[in-house]
Amino acid sequence: MKALYYLGDEKMEIRDVPPLKCADDRYLIKVKANGICGSDIEGYLGRSGRRTPPLIMGHEVSGVIEQAPADGRYSCGERVVIFPKPFCGECDYCKKGMVNVCPAGICMGVLTTPGSMVEYIEIEEKYLIPFDSGLSYEIAAMTEPLAVAYRAVYKISDQQLAEANHVMVIGVGTIGLMVLLLLKLRKAKNIIVSDASSYRLDLALQLGADHVINPLEKEVIEEVRTITSDTMCDISFEAVGTTKSVRTSLDVLCMGATAIWIGNTQKLVEVDMQKIVTTELVIKGNYVYDFDSFRKSLRLLENGSIKVESLISEIMALEKGPEAFRMLKENRDGKIVKVILKS
Repeated sequence: MKALYYLGDEKMEIRDVPPLKCADDRYLIKVKANGICGSDIEGYLGRSGRRTPPLIMGHEVSGVIEQAPADGRYSCGERVVIFPKPFCGECDYCKKGMVNVCPAGICMGVLTTPGSMVEYIEIEEKYLIPFDSGLSYEIAAMTEPLAVAYRAVYKISDQQLAEANHVMVIGVGTIGLMVLLLLKLRKAKNIIVSDASSYRLDLALQLGADHVINPLEKEVIEEVRTITSDTMCDISFEAVGTTKSVRTSLDVLCMGATAIWIGNTQKLVEVDMQKIVTTELVIKGNYVYDFDSFRKSLRLLENGSIKVESLISEIMALEKGPEAFRMLKENRDGKIVKVILKS
């Protein structure tokens, strides 16, 4: 079977690997679609230290069951998405619903754990979520990034969101655009978006952003002051993960406001501690998703409440994976948002 391997900085290769021998108590999944995550690109470029070659990357995945356990809950032919973060279900974190931080294992396609950019994978039943035939495999593969955004947006209560006069989204790659879609679904008012790509800002306007700011053209804080008549924002979502963007996520806030940090690019950032303390800001980190967020995100795609078709820029064959990564490396104008690999 075919597998897409990461072999080192900017090196990807399609390899033939032996067919899987699926254990009797596991499911054999024919992979149908894989999204290329921004973290995959960072790993490919050698920037993150979170991909150790040789490695099959991939964790945004949908497929169809080809082999099922005799006593399994699901049957051959069912379409499924895969929850890619292992969890034990027994530790204190899992009992609190925080399976995202369970120490039982590393996410598929991260560090040395094999991922989903391969024709077949085997998986335990607890990681499978079925979906209807009316949803394409390509859209279903968008469940994983949507779940990241979902968990972040729902860290804000209905009352907080209803009382918020202005909400800021910093960085509108796939996750930031999905944050925008979920904020619109929850009827957030006066959403301001900041990004260095004019193309993505135009897309954000099409998806419902009320104001957009390009930091390469205008000073973000001053623009926010103008837009908000000096009242600043009640909530900010940071979806980049650099010192500059993190500082912006705090500087756009009014007193007592909340910042949700999603971006995870730089390990260390420097912020103004006195500002956080003296203006009583609340900062909440968001690490990937829990199982409930994942399941609910799939249902939003399934029932059409969230539409992500405009975020998918290219659909390419798995065999074209090396070309897809090279293309994303050159994506300096941000016109490619999400690439899906079909198999």
